[in-house]
Amino acid sequence: MNKINQFISNPNLLWQYIKQYATQTGRETTRLMLELYYVVKAPSTPIMDKTIIIAALAYQLLPNDLMSRKKYGVLGFVDNAATLAIAYNRVKHRITPGIKRQVDTTLNEWFEQERT
Repeated sequence: MNKINQFISNPNLLWQYIKQYATQTGRETTRLMLELYYVVKAPSTPIMDKTIIIAALAYQLLPNDLMSRKKYGVLGFVDNAATLAIAYNRVKHRITPGIKRQVDTTLNEWFEQERT
């Protein structure tokens, strides 16, 4: 819970974790996480939605899961996917064309070597 509080109080820390996570998960999973991140940063996003998004993103980035990948194998990804899906479905209507452009720009910077 302490790490989630750190993410809430310091969005730059969340940004660094997403960037690090991107190298492990690939472009499309990172797209979803970045969309959620930019929705959190939008001033018009209600605090409840921000809290749900931060909790879902933090769950992806924290080392301990309810269903460990080591113990449960592929099923260990289910809880991670479910948390992202719940958050995304709640706020997908808040993903504006501007947020999509920001996400595309960031992905192009981070995954530039894939495009060449």
